[in-house]
Amino acid sequence: MKKTQQYSHAYLIQRPDHLPTDFPVKADFAKLICGLFLPSRRRGKFGVASCPARILLLFPDSVAVVAHPSTGSPRADIQIDDIVVMEQRRLLLDASISIRASDAVQEWPYDVHEEGSVGEFLSHLRHLFLTNQPAERTLGRSVFGEPLDHKFGCGESDHVDRSEALTARFFSAPSTMIRKRWLVRTNVLVPGEYLALTSRRILWLSDQIDGVYQPSGMIAKYAPLRYISEIRLSRRGDTCEINLDFWGSIRWSVPIQPDFFDEAKSFTKQARELLLSREAPKMA
Repeated sequence: MKKTQQYSHAYLIQRPDHLPTDFPVKADFAKLICGLFLPSRRRGKFGVASCPARILLLFPDSVAVVAHPSTGSPRADIQIDDIVVMEQRRLLLDASISIRASDAVQEWPYDVHEEGSVGEFLSHLRHLFLTNQPAERTLGRSVFGEPLDHKFGCGESDHVDRSEALTARFFSAPSTMIRKRWLVRTNVLVPGEYLALTSRRILWLSDQIDGVYQPSGMIAKYAPLRYISEIRLSRRGDTCEINLDFWGSIRWSVPIQPDFFDEAKSFTKQARELLLSREAPKMA
């Protein structure tokens, strides 16, 4: 049995000769914008591979995802126009990219130290994925909630491109809430939540990952403005949320601390006005 080569780092692919020797891929490289090789991820005591090596190839209208030939997995081709939401998460040394299209979800784990190559590939993908139009006008106050703390300030710098204008932002910092049940009082950690509209997209940053507050982690989700079908604020008792509906039956529910309900209401109102001013299409 032929031994599979081991690769330890991610790198960009521009030409066929950049492919690993045991990883042949048939593609029209004359149309290639950028490619990315991601090595297999090995975790646990026995170094079991949790994700095979794969190659991502970005073309003007699609992303090709090719797993290592040893897996026997078929190639997946995702049309750029079918992508609704992109997501990037970081937790300590682990990170991942995922894209949600109208009918499928793809996730690509990687190590944080590979951020340079991954970030360059993502910048090319975002250029195709997002509409790049300046905001037509700024409506009223643009900042709601609390001032950004250091962590979310860095998150905003990492995820908002220089080519886009920040139009409206809501932020509530991580905090501790005292919850009383009968005679017992417990401290509950409340994650930070950031929601912003730029000239290109809606961006949601949170340090709640899989339902758990992560002081050393952050998740970023974003979608083009054209895919937002509705934004509204809801309140049931002490539970407040900004709800966003997108094309393809995708929904975000952004939790809001009750103390910031009025600020969140103002943000939601401005977001609606902004989307109407841009004549964003309503997509069912």
